[in-house]
Amino acid sequence: MKMLLTVAALLLAASPAAAKTLTKPPAKLDPTKAYALVKVGNLDDAKAKGALTLARYDASANDISVLDKAAKKPSPAHETIGKPLLQDKQRRLYLLELVPGLWVVEGANGTAFSLGSRTFELTAGTVTDLGVAKVTTDYAEGETAYKLTAGKALKLGLFGGFAGSSALPQPIPKAVNFRPRTASDLSQPVLPTKPVEWGREVKFGNYLGGLVNRMGGRKDRPGNVADPVTAQ
Repeated sequence: MKMLLTVAALLLAASPAAAKTLTKPPAKLDPTKAYALVKVGNLDDAKAKGALTLARYDASANDISVLDKAAKKPSPAHETIGKPLLQDKQRRLYLLELVPGLWVVEGANGTAFSLGSRTFELTAGTVTDLGVAKVTTDYAEGETAYKLTAGKALKLGLFGGFAGSSALPQPIPKAVNFRPRTASDLSQPVLPTKPVEWGREVKFGNYLGGLVNRMGGRKDRPGNVADPVTAQ
């Protein structure tokens, strides 16, 4: 039994992680790994950080790839960006080391883009530049950011709990648009990069557990002309 457990532990340790965020450029690119470079601005250009989640996409299953298909509850093969390479108050530059293959922008700031997101191919030994990601709150037409007015404060104070819940900010899904990097963006590390080639739109399950949306939000719905990977 001990031998079986030891073998299982060794196999688990040898299993390659789907992704990790690097805090410094590698001295040499691993020819068995792929790399993605992306700059992310603050949510709505305000104070909160924008956060992206990337995931491997299984085209044969039309869904997010999983790390262990034999498990009772397989874990999705995804990575939410961690510590940046470079940053200032409004933006951060990230470098991720990933498994080569087909990837998708799974979500941003807790919203899963299950209703439609874009794929991209990552090649082993190559740094792919995803450009600049702008994460926004996907307000409905005429809707604006929440403000605690005197009336709302009075309602919360008088009723509280469920009765006063209408005075609280309601959860709103997020969206993201990508644009190519320009000279005014954070300087990137000295690495050979190639620009991303965005693939087709795909749908998948919600593995982030929160709200769902399309990657480009309401503007990206069928029949609209907005493209979340070319907007400037």
